[in-house]
Amino acid sequence: MPRATSHDGALPPTQDDLTVAQSRSKSNTLNSQRNGVGAGGTGTFGGYSSGKSGSDKPTIPQMILEAFGLRNHSQNREPTSKDIGTLIMLGVMFLLFVISVTGFFVMWFTEYYNNTMLENLVLAENSDTAKSWLNPDPKFDTLLKAHIFHYPNIEDYLAGRADKIQIRDMGPLVYQEHTVKDEVSFNKNFTVTFRDRKSYKFLPEKSSIREDDVLLVPNVPLISAAGHVKRMPYTTRLISGMLINGFKEPLFKNLTAAEYLWGYEDKIIKLKSLGKGKRRFGLLMSRNGTSVDSVQVNTGEDDITKYSTITQFNGMPQLDYWEGEECNRIDGSEPSMFSPNLLQTRDTVHVFLQVLCRKVPLHFEKEVTIYDDIDVLRYRTPMDVFDHPSENPANQCYCQNTDRCLPSGVINATKCYADSPIFPSFPHFFSGDPVLYKIFDGIKPDAEIHQTYADIHPRFGFPISGASRVQINIMLDKTPLLRNQGERLENATILPLMWIEITSGDFSEEVLHMLYVSTFGLDAIQLALKYGTLLISVTSFSLIVAGVYYLNSKREEHLQESKSSAELEALNSGGVVMVQVHHFNLPVPCAPSAPHLEADDHRAA
Repeated sequence: MPRATSHDGALPPTQDDLTVAQSRSKSNTLNSQRNGVGAGGTGTFGGYSSGKSGSDKPTIPQMILEAFGLRNHSQNREPTSKDIGTLIMLGVMFLLFVISVTGFFVMWFTEYYNNTMLENLVLAENSDTAKSWLNPDPKFDTLLKAHIFHYPNIEDYLAGRADKIQIRDMGPLVYQEHTVKDEVSFNKNFTVTFRDRKSYKFLPEKSSIREDDVLLVPNVPLISAAGHVKRMPYTTRLISGMLINGFKEPLFKNLTAAEYLWGYEDKIIKLKSLGKGKRRFGLLMSRNGTSVDSVQVNTGEDDITKYSTITQFNGMPQLDYWEGEECNRIDGSEPSMFSPNLLQTRDTVHVFLQVLCRKVPLHFEKEVTIYDDIDVLRYRTPMDVFDHPSENPANQCYCQNTDRCLPSGVINATKCYADSPIFPSFPHFFSGDPVLYKIFDGIKPDAEIHQTYADIHPRFGFPISGASRVQINIMLDKTPLLRNQGERLENATILPLMWIEITSGDFSEEVLHMLYVSTFGLDAIQLALKYGTLLISVTSFSLIVAGVYYLNSKREEHLQESKSSAELEALNSGGVVMVQVHHFNLPVPCAPSAPHLEADDHRAA
């Protein structure tokens, strides 16, 4: 039957209409609470009311899961053990990734590892390194090999019966050289001052001649005295000349190899005006025992790049033998050790050689393998180190403060040897001007056996192998003291006396094994750290990516679940209601309010 209308023309609500309205009101209330407005209008954060008590606050795992979008607000779901395990794994992997990446950059792009290893090399007082340097084990002793020039036909040449002077390279005489440091003083400025004290043991089984072999050699005290007497005041010169002539010393004399090297009593040396209290002369006599020269080197404690650099020689920061600051500099390395930092760039290194009273450059040549499996850096002296200034301008200052600047191949070291006419060179005048040995028969320069080289350990900076080679020559100054005996010889003739080479000793299997282990052990650790940090970085990053992918997948699942729940609630609240039908009790879909009223009007009609 038709329903009565109200006074404004609208139909009064039926029982079914009231049921629908109540259902909508309840849904709107639930939606308001979910959307952040409670009954009292209190806002919520993250699905939790700020007005709730502390017991209802979210737990830390819940907050972390919520930050990753894994918490389901509608269901208030607690995190599963798998979720927590994933988060823990991500945290650990992130920490491992940060550590490994830091290690990767340290190992690949810095020198931290090498510098840490090099800290063990510094010559700190009372350190094991300093103790072994001050008094090394004899198994690390070097070898001194002496070659003496023998003049078998010099009398025939001086008498005009020979066209050239025959020279025979006699040797080597091989000695085991043991070096300790004497008069040692560690200074507050990270330097150490010392004197070398050397001792020698003859090794006949390694030598080519015997110490008692007799050789005809230049009379060094006589030739040296000629120059000294020439510079004396007239009266002293006259007296000294008469005394020396009275000794009737020959220009060349027969001596045993041992006498020539290690000393013999000489009449000229005994003269107070010449020998200054000495009685004996020998070419290597000053090497045996404590050196007269004191050396100061940097310990490397303040700066490893300064390690082994000479800072003073005989108490002076510079030499005074040469002209100009550059040639008088002594800041080369001590020959037994080099700063490893200087070797990394393969640049030229300098070594200070006391026998030359100057520093000498060493140029990197190549990397070589010695003793079958030990890699070293080979350095050689350049060919022009003793060149005339016209060919090597850097040597100009070595000629400006001397009486003579001779052809390429020798250096005037008279001021270094107390004004004795000593002119060092490479053995057999290697790399020198042939004019130096044009009158000699037997001089045969050969780079393989006469050039100085050093095989240096790239990590530790000490020479494992090599040979330091230098020849000692004397210049003949034809003063009245010598004119009668050396008439056929030209003035300023350079007479070779001897040449020596300092080499590493014959290492035992124990020493070679120690070198091998120390070399490859540290290299293996470095490689393991370099590639280990790289591998861990890649692995941890991959696990982080996998973990994030897993969490993102879970988030998508939860978002999908939330979306489905929201759609279902929306249908229940606004699009689907329960209408009681008297005959069938079935759910009937109802349209929104306006069409619903139209349907009621239609039924009324």
